[in-house]
This record gives sequence, C-alpha cells and structure tokens, in this order.
Amino acid sequence: MSQDESALKSVSLTVMKGMAVLAAFDGRTHSMTLAELARATGQDRATARRGALTLVQLGYLQQNGRGFSLTPKVLLIAGGFLQANRFGLHVQPVLNGHAETLGTEITLALREGSDVLLLAQSTLHHGRPVSFGFTVGSRLPLLHTSLGRMLLACEADEALPDLISAAPPPRYTDLSLASPAEITESIRQARADGYAMTDGEFEAGIVGFAVPVSRPGHRGLVVGANVARGAGGTDKDRMLQTLQLCAADLRRNEALEAL
Repeated sequence: MSQDESALKSVSLTVMKGMAVLAAFDGRTHSMTLAELARATGQDRATARRGALTLVQLGYLQQNGRGFSLTPKVLLIAGGFLQANRFGLHVQPVLNGHAETLGTEITLALREGSDVLLLAQSTLHHGRPVSFGFTVGSRLPLLHTSLGRMLLACEADEALPDLISAAPPPRYTDLSLASPAEITESIRQARADGYAMTDGEFEAGIVGFAVPVSRPGHRGLVVGANVARGAGGTDKDRMLQTLQLCAADLRRNEALEAL
C-alpha cells in the first residue's frame, strides 16, 4: 500500500467532499446553483447536493431558490484561527504602525494552492486608490501581483513550472505578463533582488511592492503594499525600506510560528 493510499484510509471522504463544496465559494460569485457546485468540485450533482444541504443544516450555507450562498457563520472558522494565533494582539499593531509610516495599507499573505491568500491587513484608512476592496481571507492572482511573485520567489526553482502552469493565466491589463518564460524570469529577478514589483499588471495604474517575511525553510510569507503610479511623495526606496522593516518585526513575532 502506498503512503497516499494509507493516508486516505485515515480520513473521511464525506468530510472532504463537503469541504470541497464550501471551498467552491471562492469570492468570484455570491451564489452558486447545484450544477455550478458540481462543476466546481468535480462531483456528481447528487453528491454536491448532499454536501450543500448538509452545510445548510449546519448553518454555513443558506439556500435561496436554486442558489446557495455562504453565511456569516463561516467567519467563525477564520476568527478561531486568527484569535488562537493572537493576530489582533501581535500582528495587527505591526502592520498598522508601518502602514501609518508609509501612508498606505500593508498586507500579510501566503500562498494557498494557486492563489495568494490575505492573512492580515492594516486597518488604518489611508485613502488608498486601489478599487478592488480586498479583505482578510480574500484571494489574489498568484502570477500578476507583487505578493504572488514574491511568494513564488520563495519556492524552489524546480517547483516553478508546475506552479506557474497551475495558476489561472488570464491577463488583467495590457501590461500583464503573458508567457511562462517572462513570468519565470520576473520571479527569479524578485528572488535575486529580495523584493517583487509589479506595475499595472493586475489593476491599471497601480504599482505593487512585496518583500519576504519567512525565514529559510519556513512556509512562504510576504508583506506588500500598493500605490498609484506617480503618486506624490511615494518612492520605491521608501516603500521597500518600510516593508523590510515591517517584515523584520514580523519575523520576531510568535504569532507566525504556527504557519
């Protein structure tokens, strides 16, 4: 028996299928039908239906006609993680302090599959010009954001081809890098430089910066910030210096040891 087969004997496939239904709600749409859930999870319609109705009974989904949508109860799971690891006490003040210096939001993120997952974000309002309104728990593109590029730069070089091919490839703007070779070169440059920078690849007119937080051998964590291109008083050196100071403070942070 292989190691994978042995591991499968120790898990509940029913729970796995139910969690796949929950994970199908990726923020791209508010509501999903059973047919859409079946396609998103790769399950047959009957299996998707059982999973969805079970989650309705548990209070994590609600049904409105043919559509299913998440309820606020799902935040209890995320809140449990953040509270148990004392993000509010140890991480939020660090992000807020450096964001105040920088004058724009700072975000802490890691890679989850083919997405960037936002773990924490400064809460001070700076009138940031970015219009997407992402919050903690949001997913961002791995290939066309500075956070994603820096996270990929934290990976081993031999892992890059699979990670790049697995990530969704759409071009968000005319400046989005299109070819795997260009993206790979950008990632390697970020690794060599110790920071990633993207200019208008995800949102037109927005420049993103990101630097690594993780120690070698730990799961990739990065912090980043976005500014409008040509914003007065904002320069690359100042952005990077502040983000690197923020990363250094977070590296000493016990809240991130569990990641």
